[in-house]
Amino acid sequence: MKILIVGLGLIGGSYALGLSKAGHHVYGLDKNLETLDYAYRKRYIINKENTYSLISQVDLVILAIYPQQILDFLKENNHYFKLNQFITDVCGVKSSFVHEALLLAKPATYISHHPMAGKEKVGIKYADANIFKNANYLITPVDTTDRGAIGIEVLKRIALDLGFGSISVVSPVVHDKMIGFTSELTHAIAVSLVNSDKNFETGKYIGDSYRDLTRIAMINESLWSELFLENKDFLLEHIDNFLVEIEKIKLALKNNDRVALNELFAKSTAKRKEMEK
Repeated sequence: MKILIVGLGLIGGSYALGLSKAGHHVYGLDKNLETLDYAYRKRYIINKENTYSLISQVDLVILAIYPQQILDFLKENNHYFKLNQFITDVCGVKSSFVHEALLLAKPATYISHHPMAGKEKVGIKYADANIFKNANYLITPVDTTDRGAIGIEVLKRIALDLGFGSISVVSPVVHDKMIGFTSELTHAIAVSLVNSDKNFETGKYIGDSYRDLTRIAMINESLWSELFLENKDFLLEHIDNFLVEIEKIKLALKNNDRVALNELFAKSTAKRKEMEK
């Protein structure tokens, strides 16, 4: 398949690396010419020039750019789009733009997806196709035509070629609500925990618990502030629910209520084990 990846950062670069290894003809575009040159020298992509006319030559365009850049890209490059072509994105939010994207992408077919994988690093030099191995992969279609159905199959093929372990098809709204909880809330908790630190020598006392929980506090501030704001309604709901639970622990501590703590811990253990099934 001929694939063009727009935005060769960590995720876009990892896609380029993995899909090239899987035998696809991968092209790339990036505003940073040093990034483009790096991808070309590493043979992640086969084009040396930043040529937007490549859009009209490929079967699939993957947008690995920020959510608010997607609609502008579609508007500016619509003259390159063609019938029987698919356009997708890897963004962590969907509802705020996918319906408009569907219209702007015509005559191509727009179908969004989200790879549930990443690193705390930024940039193509950290590209690693192994980050997708056995990870979750969410497809969020809004096109109910036959072309939309074909697009789902195209994205499933990409997921299998990259080694994802689980592929799910969900609506954009379901996606945003769940990601608000499993991804954005967890980042908010990690950031808040690290920023609440009033000590100067915390690093000397770090164990696995702190290390595992706060790894994602090393965050791309530009991207994640955009993701938080684009999905703020769901995220605020999840934050409120979280505060209710943390207040239960706080109250049990104030009351020296060991029974209440035991019940909360037992409940969380049971729920977490259930997720492993």
